[in-house]
Amino acid sequence: MAKRILQQYSADVWLELVNTLYRQSPPILFGNFAVVSLTTFLLWSEVPRLHLLGWAAAIYVLTGVRTAMVWRDRRTPVHPLDTATRRAHRYALFSGLSGCLWGTMGVLFFAPHNTIVTALICIVLAGMTSGSVASLSTWWPTYIAYALPTVLPFAIRSFAYGNALFSVLGFLSLFLLGVNLAFSRTLQRTVRDAVSLRFENIDLIRQLTEEKERAELANRSKSQFLAAASHDLRQPTHALGLYIATLRAMARAPSVERAALDDIAERLRTALKGMSQLLNVLLDISRLDAGVIAAEPSRFPLQQELDALDNQFRQAAAAKGLTLRIRPTSLWLDTDAVLLHTMLSNVLANAVRYTHRGGILVACRRRGADVDIQVFDTGIGIEADQLPNVFREFYQVGNAARDREQGLGLGLAIVQRTAVLIGAAVSVRSTAGRGSVFSIRVAAIPNPPPRSTRIDDRSREPDAGPRQTHKTILVVDDDRDVLAGMQTLLQAWGHTVVAASSLERAIELTTARRGELDMIVTDFRLATNVTGADVVHAVFRVIGREIPTIIVTGDTSPEGIHAASSSGFSVLHKPLDPQAMQALIDVPA
Repeated sequence: MAKRILQQYSADVWLELVNTLYRQSPPILFGNFAVVSLTTFLLWSEVPRLHLLGWAAAIYVLTGVRTAMVWRDRRTPVHPLDTATRRAHRYALFSGLSGCLWGTMGVLFFAPHNTIVTALICIVLAGMTSGSVASLSTWWPTYIAYALPTVLPFAIRSFAYGNALFSVLGFLSLFLLGVNLAFSRTLQRTVRDAVSLRFENIDLIRQLTEEKERAELANRSKSQFLAAASHDLRQPTHALGLYIATLRAMARAPSVERAALDDIAERLRTALKGMSQLLNVLLDISRLDAGVIAAEPSRFPLQQELDALDNQFRQAAAAKGLTLRIRPTSLWLDTDAVLLHTMLSNVLANAVRYTHRGGILVACRRRGADVDIQVFDTGIGIEADQLPNVFREFYQVGNAARDREQGLGLGLAIVQRTAVLIGAAVSVRSTAGRGSVFSIRVAAIPNPPPRSTRIDDRSREPDAGPRQTHKTILVVDDDRDVLAGMQTLLQAWGHTVVAASSLERAIELTTARRGELDMIVTDFRLATNVTGADVVHAVFRVIGREIPTIIVTGDTSPEGIHAASSSGFSVLHKPLDPQAMQALIDVPA
């Protein structure tokens, strides 16, 4: 029955309708007591008193039982659907019994020769039938159960009497019954729609409240993100300014030791490396948000990944006097090996950074069709109220001063985004002062594949092939400083550079050289809404062939990253890693 009810109403609406039915009971119950008392008084000298007392007593008893039922049920508001349905049917049943007792009035006291009794019967039955519409129409079957036995007996008795006047009374009774039933049905739909609309408004208000809270949180997070990023960029920029000022002072000195220049150059390289590290991590987050990184699942032994982590972090842990234990496993995984390595590297890096004594344990546990890779540490731990924040950008435990030696606070943000990408689940348990446990749950395969199965090797360095010592390279960038810097670097590497600041100039120079180009290096965002891809395709049309191309972009928005990545050419992000660029240039055509 509950299933049939839910086909007509939602669960919340049905529960509210039943509660409303009970809340509206007092007026109709009081009306029963009042009308039966008044009717008994008026009919006391008109009908047999024994019949009248018996009829009145039956209504008193039934109304008393109904009052007790309603009082008991209203003390415990209905919640479960089955309970609500039982209460609704019980209420309809007692309403039907009440209608039967009122209906007996039209038969038991039927007096065709007594105008007063006939008029009183018509008035009472019409009044009880019409007056109960508002109270019983919340659920239409309740009103039907009450109205039909109230009116039909008198209508049938009137038709059976055979008198024309009473036939008219019978017809009018049926007409009134039909009108009340129709009105009750309309009222029920109105109440149902009003309740539904109220719950929709409540849901809408809740959603708006949640969206507002999320927007406020996002705004606060953005402000904190920008403040932390600005601070972390300002520090190495400040250092660069100091070192450049030092170089200028040294240039005015009569003599400068080469060791001093080397020291300044190394410090400049370190400051630039710090900036590049932050920008590269921000770029990783943007690429994950843009969806340009695609997971490439493969089957590989988990021990292969654990060995790589051991080689990567063993020395760093030993330098801090920590023990690093990695339990061997025979499990195989079915996921992206490179992205999983990124996640585990970030988690282990945090474990080493925030553990000052004790050690770190990496263990794997089978969980049905998945495997939990868990990293235990005896580090500083995290307060319980701070656990929801650990995956936020730039959030760090105990690093309010933004010491870059303690990391950037972006590793776990990358872990969370990467987990979504590869379908993994990340969780953390921690006790302040005692340590933390980070778990990454990934898909496993039930049985190891045969030895011939290819093991993922994307993390290995690619073979760049024999190096080509000289190339003619077209460089396009609308920023003069960047264009000059790129030209100087490529010429220092022994290449011939054709520099252009626009699409038109690039076509002009390409035509002048009669297509003698080996490679194109172009910025992605150029002036007047021209993109690097536009330049490349225009040059291809001029020279009549395709040549290797590198797209350089400083755009970190998800849309910009996606647009550059979908160009179909090799993409490098600013600030450039010279070694990565040289590797792409040195690949033979």
